[in-house]
Amino acid sequence: MSELIRFEKDGPVGILRFLQPKKRNPYSIAFVEELVAYLHEADHDDAVRAVVMTGGEHFSSGGDLVGFQSEVAKGARATSEMVEKVHDGGRAAYLFRKPLISAVCGVAYGAGLSLALSADIVVAAEDARLCEVFTRVGGCPDTGSSWLLQQRAGAGVARMLVLTGREIDGRTAKELRVVEECVSAEQVEERALEIAREIAPHPMFSVQTAKRVMRSTAECSYLEALDIERDAQSVLLSAHDFPEAMKAFSEKRKPQFKDR
Repeated sequence: MSELIRFEKDGPVGILRFLQPKKRNPYSIAFVEELVAYLHEADHDDAVRAVVMTGGEHFSSGGDLVGFQSEVAKGARATSEMVEKVHDGGRAAYLFRKPLISAVCGVAYGAGLSLALSADIVVAAEDARLCEVFTRVGGCPDTGSSWLLQQRAGAGVARMLVLTGREIDGRTAKELRVVEECVSAEQVEERALEIAREIAPHPMFSVQTAKRVMRSTAECSYLEALDIERDAQSVLLSAHDFPEAMKAFSEKRKPQFKDR
């Protein structure tokens, strides 16, 4: 790989560290390829319980517009295929089965913001700069941002941010419910790691199932949600960890999870 991303481990927490903060971590095809590969690696590493994505000084400035020019020049088909490759990054992040947390400092523009929002939880710096920049450069939302932003902030806020192309800071993003937590830039990565460590001790089968249930029920009716919850919970209640938790509670001891 070209060393655009490094995958580290801090105990049970994986860290996807973007390595070009001085260039603001452009969202290039090469970047996407490394991101997909490392997410696949983390997904299949049983020692990794949760993952934090961080770009250091800057999360990501978004699509590599200079690098994309040669493909755009080839016409609509080549451009469509290029966009599909770019979408592989957000798709891999959104479908990642374990908890995924974004630690956002500096800029998170366009596809970079989409990548941040594809995580389960976003921690942003107070002075982070978030922007749905697409209409400002003659485009429309891609990399899932049209859907992700509406899921988090609602349709009205999403339309306002997309149509104006307005840049907002981390404080405003927290107020608008675009991100979950907002802290000083010096605290962003550590806060994201704290959240990951808070999740890590839980039985992984339960955590993965809960994440899948939450994603599924976000797109259905209340009655459909009850059916989804029933089916998933029925499996967990008869698995290893929940019965052990009930037994440990009655015996007034700490449960010994098998994590299956």
